[in-house]
Amino acid sequence: MVYKVEWTPNALSSYERNMSWLQENWTTKEVTHFAQIVQNKISLLSDHPEIGRPRNKRQPNIRQTVLHKKILLIYRVKKQTHEIELLLFWNTPQKPSKLKT
Repeated sequence: MVYKVEWTPNALSSYERNMSWLQENWTTKEVTHFAQIVQNKISLLSDHPEIGRPRNKRQPNIRQTVLHKKILLIYRVKKQTHEIELLLFWNTPQKPSKLKT
């Protein structure tokens, strides 16, 4: 079954922050490629919501998947409503203490 994908305000702002940084530091071709990776991953999650690994044992419905070696997508699977809630695009070089579970 295909899951509906919802962007939270936090996911949208963290995506925009990452894209701004990438536009300043990468080539246009690399930025375009990354945006395609994000679109493809979201499409894949819609069909296979549990491909990411759980963030912890207490909340197995919150999962993460790698988009790039330095960027993770953190999302929540809502099985009852067949929805995926995108929570955050996390730049891994940041301090882990900034990431709230």
